[in-house]
Order: sequence, then structure tokens, then C-alpha cells
Amino acid sequence: MTDERKTDRDDDGLESFFEAARRMEPTPSDALMARVLADALAAQPVAAPRALPRPGAWAQLREALGGWPALGGLATAGVMGLAFGIAAPAGLADLATAVLGQSTDTYLVDLMPELDFDIAMDLSEG
Repeated sequence: MTDERKTDRDDDGLESFFEAARRMEPTPSDALMARVLADALAAQPVAAPRALPRPGAWAQLREALGGWPALGGLATAGVMGLAFGIAAPAGLADLATAVLGQSTDTYLVDLMPELDFDIAMDLSEG
């Protein structure tokens, strides 16, 4: 248990030790300072390696489509579609008549009517 009664002389025995500690100037040894400095240098972060430059927009698009072979096929299909649109081969009309019959009617079918509203809203917010 602790004694709650305290007198002024209770700390006199310790006061001489405290006074000696106040008078002593703490100076670390050279060996300690060298070890602290070596530890500090070892703990410093190393410079990060230089990041590779980010590919441009065209390079990203090319890779997203599958590289050069896929772009070659896409370009070929685009050119052939343009050629068929400008000057359709004569046999193509005969093939359509043979497959679809003599009277061919063209109908416009909206397969996704719910997207019209979404597209209109996107354009108006634009």
C-alpha cells in the first residue's frame, strides 16, 4: 500500500541525483553517431525507376482492336463495303431476286426502340 502522508524531505534524497543529471551534458560518442548516420542512409528510399511512356491514343486503339492483323482485316472489309456501296456487282441484284423472289420490299425495323430516348437525352445533355 502507499503512504499518503508526504513531507518536504521525501524528495531530498533524489534531488541530488536530479541535480547531477542536470549538470551533466549528454554528448553521444562518435561511434554511436556513425551508426545512427549509417542506419539513416540505409533507410532512405531509393529513386524509383523511370516509368515507361504511355502509348498514344492510336496505339491504344490498335491494341484494343487486336493489333495490326485485325486492323488489316478491318481496312479490307471497309474498302470492300465502300466499293460494293458505290458500284454493286451485277450478279448481286440477280442473287437477291433469286433468294428473295421477284418482289422485294424493304422494311425498316427498329430492333431497340428504347434506345431512342437514351440517345436523345445524351445528345441534349452534350
